[in-house]
Amino acid sequence: MQRRVLRLGRSFLLLAVALSAAPAAASFVTFESGQVRPLALSPDGSQLFAANTPDDRLEIFRVGSDGLTHTGSVPVGLEPVAVAARTNGEVWVVNHLSDSVSIVDVASAPPHVMRTLLVGDEPRDIVFAGTGGTRAFITTAHRGQNSGVPFTDLITPGIGRADVWVFQATSVGGVPGASQLAVVNLFGDTPRALAVSPNGNTVYAAVFQSGNRTTAVTEGVVCDDASGAANNMVAGPCSARQRLATSG
Repeated sequence: MQRRVLRLGRSFLLLAVALSAAPAAASFVTFESGQVRPLALSPDGSQLFAANTPDDRLEIFRVGSDGLTHTGSVPVGLEPVAVAARTNGEVWVVNHLSDSVSIVDVASAPPHVMRTLLVGDEPRDIVFAGTGGTRAFITTAHRGQNSGVPFTDLITPGIGRADVWVFQATSVGGVPGASQLAVVNLFGDTPRALAVSPNGNTVYAAVFQSGNRTTAVTEGVVCDDASGAANNMVAGPCSARQRLATSG
């Protein structure tokens, strides 16, 4: 029995050595948050800022006649999905998983996060509007630990599930003011992209799940008529022959 145990031990030892000598598998990083505004140019066009979503960083590139040159990388919050440059030296990064916005000083050496704003759940996008672009607008869900939204809001009909957080974005003495001005509630769910009118006086918000009783169906459940044109009928009322033709 002692010899068998010893041999078994040697077998495990040889297996461990073989595994340790095997080439390591290539590392792989994935992420779940969908990017909304992952790229932004500085106002003077000299720098490009990119959200490195899987590595939780803001990447900085110099824009030159010969292309892009990587000049910096700044750790921000978890899973950044949107970037906006307020000035040539200040960039705001929306962190979807951290429920925050990182305000990055890209003019200093090295560039660094100088302030973090806590916002509603799962922020998605950011734009600057108002006179001189001094107000920041950020889409979030109407919930979350930073929002103060009561649980009853989530089960009460008629209350929107989308919020737009508004901040005064100007800096005072080199320190971002970023004081919260308002939270605008919208009827919908999963707010995403924002856009600003040319004069900066109007902000438009796109709601991914609008709550207007629309839905999405796969192509396989839509029937085609004899001419091959879709007739917008789902598979239920279709004839067996139509369903067979549609399925392939």
